[in-house]
Amino acid sequence: MDTYSLDNVGIVLGTHNDEKASELSLLLQGLPLNLVSAKDLNEVASLEETGTTHYENACHKARYWSSVSGGLAIASDGGLVIPSMFGIWNSLYTNRTFIDLPVEQRSAALIELVDRHQPLDRSAFWIEAVAVAVGGISLAAWIARSTIGCIVPWVNDHNPRPQFWVNGAWYFPQLGKYHGFLTERERALYPDHWAVLGPQINSFFRNYLVK
Repeated sequence: MDTYSLDNVGIVLGTHNDEKASELSLLLQGLPLNLVSAKDLNEVASLEETGTTHYENACHKARYWSSVSGGLAIASDGGLVIPSMFGIWNSLYTNRTFIDLPVEQRSAALIELVDRHQPLDRSAFWIEAVAVAVGGISLAAWIARSTIGCIVPWVNDHNPRPQFWVNGAWYFPQLGKYHGFLTERERALYPDHWAVLGPQINSFFRNYLVK
């Protein structure tokens, strides 16, 4: 595997979602990397999510953005898993299921869908895959799942992270909080998917970025 020197290396945060860009940047915290927003690049073609798994989609996105930039890129793909609604709900289409609705209405639409099918178990967890590529070639990828929460029958209208609209319905009874209100310490202790991914990705780059 090729390596880079420890001089600041540019890496594209492969997303137009500001909240996800923030999470990706936290994964790279403390590393000698110059973070580049995807919004600052001139895209050469539209990006379609054609994978059959979150892992495949994350790798595809990372390769795409690294091809656009000609350098390093990190990207992710994730979704909400509701085990009791297998065959009705697919985590791959978490964002696309309600794509025609304004973001602020999607939590209510999810709750309505769950209520309509009346599953015995409303448990839900998030799965997230993250991939890194350079010049259109995959370097590494990881996948992690969060602690289990549940879809409650009422919407939290004060979601502090509206672009992660699932937070308006995804609740953790053991903490008495919606996911969007979990503190950094709570996200690390329980943990959530980003907390699981962080050490693995940080370790990869500390080995990849050598003198």
